Amino acid sequence: MRYIAALIAVLALLLVSGLNALALEGQEPLEPPAADGSPQPSHEPEPSPAVTPEPEAAKLFIDNRNLYENMSKTYSQGYIPTVRDGTATIVLPLLCRGELRGDSIRAKAVFDPGGPFVTKNHEQTVELREHKVNGGKQKVRGYCISLPMQLERGRMNGSYPVTIAVTGTEPTGREVEEEFTVYVTVTDGRDPNAAPKPEPAPTPEPAPPVVLGPKVLVQSSQAVSLEAEAQPGVVNAGDRIRVTITLVNTSQSQTIENLAVTAASPGEGFSVLSPSDSAYIGTMPAGGTADIIYDYQVSPETPAGQYTIPLAYDFAYNKGETGSGAGSARVNISQPLKLEFSLGSLPAEAVVSDTVEVNVQAINLSHAKAYNVRATFEGDGLLPSGTAFIGSLEGGAAGEKPLQVTITGLTNGEAPYGPTECKVTYIYEDGSGQELTETGSFTINIKSPFSEEGPKEEDAPGQFWIVLAGAGAALLGLTALLLIRGIRGRRA
Repeated sequence: MRYIAALIAVLALLLVSGLNALALEGQEPLEPPAADGSPQPSHEPEPSPAVTPEPEAAKLFIDNRNLYENMSKTYSQGYIPTVRDGTATIVLPLLCRGELRGDSIRAKAVFDPGGPFVTKNHEQTVELREHKVNGGKQKVRGYCISLPMQLERGRMNGSYPVTIAVTGTEPTGREVEEEFTVYVTVTDGRDPNAAPKPEPAPTPEPAPPVVLGPKVLVQSSQAVSLEAEAQPGVVNAGDRIRVTITLVNTSQSQTIENLAVTAASPGEGFSVLSPSDSAYIGTMPAGGTADIIYDYQVSPETPAGQYTIPLAYDFAYNKGETGSGAGSARVNISQPLKLEFSLGSLPAEAVVSDTVEVNVQAINLSHAKAYNVRATFEGDGLLPSGTAFIGSLEGGAAGEKPLQVTITGLTNGEAPYGPTECKVTYIYEDGSGQELTETGSFTINIKSPFSEEGPKEEDAPGQFWIVLAGAGAALLGLTALLLIRGIRGRRA
């Protein structure tokens, strides 16, 4: 009995403990008070902040309802890119649900190798803007991609997929990526089902290259006049001239031997003064040069211009092989101008305010034509009416031109009368436009209009003023006499 009672007591104790545990379940355990007796802080959980829902991600999609530029159909009607003049143009109109940074996207065309497209970078940046659609009747704001893609010349007919990879960035920095596939139909290429062309026959191996022999060329030529009074670099008709011709062996490995050169006449106006028109050169090394010289007499009648001296040469090389060639040298001939000028009969003296006619005469003593022949006058007390213009004169021709000169009186001396010198400048041009000048002069005695006719001694420097004073005194005397007569007449 005693053991049974103990067992009942233990069971009752366990039952009470379980009930207490159930009553305390879900409650925070009590913290012991702090050392200073203050209560411990509460450990109840704080309320969590409100969660803001993330914005919807941007989405790019095809505008399949509207007809854009360079499109024959909308995407809902079965749009096919146009192919014209070897270029396929893909138009991909995109609309965006959401916002993209910078209002722009990057579009890149990706296609399989071996297709009809020329391999190169097909990438572009497309801005957000308004586009006219449906023939300009409406406007749509979106991203319209237009990619021209060059096609290969030997392309095959067929339908080829092109993937347009589009990327953009949201304002939050999140990347937006989309891919759209468009099919390009090629109909202007080769038929893939056609029978292949037969392979061409194998090309025979080329024959071994022929080793070419050396060549002789004219490297330069120079002509100088042998006349003592000749100007450097000028060769005139009528001169004895020397022509130096430099020949060059163009081969860099073969020597030329026994070179014989023959020169032909440049024209009828040239006579050879050299002992022969042929020259001999024993050896000309590879890449070497040699000079040959010819002397000519050029006739005075030879027109100005460039003349060609034809050359022919024969030579040997490579232990017995022979070669030949031809070339030419050029000589520039000038035709000198020589004109003779004179003035017609001139009066030895003239009176102030007179007009004297001066006749300018020119003779072309050369064989060339002279252009713009004219003369100008300059002198104290002389006033020419202009320039005496004769014009052009052929070789051996003559011409003249009268010029009126007014006598005005001297200005550089003490008296307006006396002898004065007139400078005459003769001007003319050659065929190249170069201006040549010569000068001459003549002297004329300027006389007073009050002087007696016929030659008389030159007035003294102050005689003019004495004459004027006498004339003034006579005029005053005449005036006084008339006044006296008038007074006497009134008194009477």
